[in-house]
Amino acid sequence: MKLFGKEIKGAIFDLDGTLLDSMWVWEKVDEDFLTENGHPPTKDYTQTIKQMHFNEAAEYTKRRYNLVQSVGEIKNRWIEMVKEEYATNIRMKEGAYEFVDYLLSRNVKVAFATTLFRQMAEPCLLNNGIDLIKCPLTTIEEVSRGKGFPDIYLKAAQSIFQDPSHCMIFEDIPLAIQGARSGGFEFCGVYDRYSNSGSDFESMCDNYIADFKEFLSCIKDKNI
Repeated sequence: MKLFGKEIKGAIFDLDGTLLDSMWVWEKVDEDFLTENGHPPTKDYTQTIKQMHFNEAAEYTKRRYNLVQSVGEIKNRWIEMVKEEYATNIRMKEGAYEFVDYLLSRNVKVAFATTLFRQMAEPCLLNNGIDLIKCPLTTIEEVSRGKGFPDIYLKAAQSIFQDPSHCMIFEDIPLAIQGARSGGFEFCGVYDRYSNSGSDFESMCDNYIADFKEFLSCIKDKNI
């Protein structure tokens, strides 16, 4: 199948801010966690940890605020605060499920690559009707480096038996561009009002989607 004029056999999707309308949860967690530890939330903190590996974010938070909790305790508290939201309330963006389903109908293999832990990502995908046998999930727990490196994308490509050169990665953060390109993948940026609104993210991307529903309407008429 052709997307943006390129022959694509595999599609690898990020979850938070890409397929899922979920970034609001993490902003709320940032605010609530800092507040309960006696620190006022700041925009620069939120922007800084958005692109970090989960472990890196916890280490940074402990160091920046000199918290008494261990890194493990910080991560466990964050997971506790968001787990219920992901299992029951987080939904896919408008048109996202239909886009994934359309790719599958055109014999494009689909996988997910997320910085979420499996215990949050898997229930959320299942609650949104995703078949994890058809669409395997790779999480940040399975690799040692973050999305500035290709590791998680390479592992996701392996899960659908596709060469990176035949796969397009869909992401909402600038850091992922570096990881995707270094792994030999095609890259498509996805608009998110929390993670990249007001930035120059679109101009950094080779390909870009502002809205899944509108994009799907276009490609059903003509491959782009």
